[in-house]
Amino acid sequence: MMAPISAVLITGSAGAGKSAIAVVLARRGLACIDDDEDPFLARFVDSDGAAVAEEPEQPDFAWLSRHSWEWDPARLDELIRDAEPATLYLCGGADNELELADRFIQVFLLEIDEPTMLVRLDARQDNEWGRAGDSREYIRRLLPGYQDRLRAFGAVAIDARQPLDQVVDAILARTLPVPPRARTEDSGEQPGHGPGGYRARGVINGVRPW
Repeated sequence: MMAPISAVLITGSAGAGKSAIAVVLARRGLACIDDDEDPFLARFVDSDGAAVAEEPEQPDFAWLSRHSWEWDPARLDELIRDAEPATLYLCGGADNELELADRFIQVFLLEIDEPTMLVRLDARQDNEWGRAGDSREYIRRLLPGYQDRLRAFGAVAIDARQPLDQVVDAILARTLPVPPRARTEDSGEQPGHGPGGYRARGVINGVRPW
């Protein structure tokens, strides 16, 4: 487990507003990345962990059950280091996001209800995920359990149905100060303990509602 430098994860289901939040954070002068925009960070992998060269245009349940959407750990570490000394806000999600949670000082969950999610998926113009093949029904089925697991993990829940600027304000108001690195390394404390903090306790398996 690596000690976090200074990174915050903002995650949630497809349609929760992750990409839109990344735009607002950038406009406010903060270091942020939309994981959809980095071609080396996220990709589909098969059951053996091999990257998929080309995903189907209309993925069905059988294909989705055999593949997962994962971040490359080395690329994630590189992005966080490159942002130093600023805090990096990563807006996105992956099946292995909690496996890599030790990279972050805090995790935010953009909570959303099913009707709002489906309306937003229908309105998207630049992303077919949630409309192509069985992906819409796949996401719909996964939403309740996915959000429950993030809450149980200790993610800070934010009502993502609010106006965009209010969502961003709520995230920034609840972001924890960066813990001194010396204290983390020398005392043996686990980063993220305390009010609003978390520690890695498990992995969301077989879930890609992004």
